[in-house]
Amino acid sequence: MLVAVVAASMASAGDGVIHNDTVWRDTAGNEIWCNGGHMIREGNLFYWVGYETGPGHWPWKINLYSSRNLADWKFENTVIRMEGKFADMGWAGRPALLHCKATGKYIIVFEADSPRQWKRHKVGFAVCDRIDGKYEWGNAQSPEGTRSTGDQSVYQEGDKAYLLATMDKDIGDRKYLNQSLAIFELSKDFLRVERRVFEGFDNVNGNTKVVPRDHSSREASHIVKNGDVYYWLSSGLVGWNSSSTMYSTARNLAGPWSDLRFLRTDPSSEDSYNTQHDFVIPVVGSEVTTYVYVGDRYSQWTKRGSGRSIFLPLVWENGELLLRWHKDWKIDMSTGRFSTAP
Repeated sequence: MLVAVVAASMASAGDGVIHNDTVWRDTAGNEIWCNGGHMIREGNLFYWVGYETGPGHWPWKINLYSSRNLADWKFENTVIRMEGKFADMGWAGRPALLHCKATGKYIIVFEADSPRQWKRHKVGFAVCDRIDGKYEWGNAQSPEGTRSTGDQSVYQEGDKAYLLATMDKDIGDRKYLNQSLAIFELSKDFLRVERRVFEGFDNVNGNTKVVPRDHSSREASHIVKNGDVYYWLSSGLVGWNSSSTMYSTARNLAGPWSDLRFLRTDPSSEDSYNTQHDFVIPVVGSEVTTYVYVGDRYSQWTKRGSGRSIFLPLVWENGELLLRWHKDWKIDMSTGRFSTAP
C-alpha cells in the first residue's frame, strides 16, 4: 500500500494536471504557501505571489512561485520579509504584481498596516528590478488623504494600472469598515495612488436585515476583462471563511457597474466549492482563452476541507459567468483549451 501511495504521488508530480482538494507542493516537495495573492504571465511563465499565513507562521512573509502549466510550481523566492522598513508593519497582505513598462520595474502592491498596531491599511508599494528579486520599500499612502482600506488587488491594462480596494469610511466620529468597493488609477510609475475612478456598492446605510452584510459589503475583489466587458468578482465579508462569489459588469472602469449577482456554479455550491475568491488569470492560447478562477481555501484556519488553493475553469454560458468544478484537469498552454484528467 505504501509503495502504491508513493508511486501515485510521484506520478502526479510534473504531470501538468491541476489536482484540487489536496495540499499542493512545489517542485522541491515543500508545501506551497501563497494565499491572498495575484498572478501575471511573462512569456511562457506564470508568476504567482501570495502571503504565508497560518498557525505558527510568523513573522509574515510574501512568497513567489513560477509555473509553465499552472500545475507544477517552482519556489522562486521569499520576495518580501518582515525586516528593514517592512518590519514597521504589523501585516503585509494581499500582495499583487505589476510590471511597469515605463520604468522597467516590478511592483508589488500590498496592504500596509501601521507600525505593529494592526491598524487599518494604507496602500504599500515595493519595487525591484527583477520579478524574482528582493523587493525594496517604495511607498505607503492612504487613498484620498487619510482613508483606510480593507482588502486590495490590482488591475493592469496596457501602460495603466489600477488599485482595487475595499474602502473604509469616516462619518462624524465613527469609522465604518469595509463599506464600499473602489477603483483608483495609479501613477505612471505604479508607485502612488493618483485619482479615484469609481466608488460604489456602499453599505453604510444598508439594512442588513433585508440584505445580509456578506451580500453587500465585499472584499477579496479582482477585475478581469472579456471582449469589451469588465467583470468585477468579489467574496463575502466573512473573515477566513469561504463564501459565495458575486460579480458586477461594466463597459468602462468608471461605470456604470451593474448590480451584484451570484456567480453560478456547476454542480451547485453555496460557497464557491469551499473557497474565497482571490483572482482570475486568463490563459491565452492560439485557439481559445481559458479563464482560471483562483480561490483561497483557508483550511489552515477554518479546518474545513483539504488544500489551501483551488484552481477552476471560469466559463461563459448564455452570456453569464459559470464556475465549473473539476477535481483533476489540465490546460493545453499552446491552444488554451482545457480538459478533464483521469
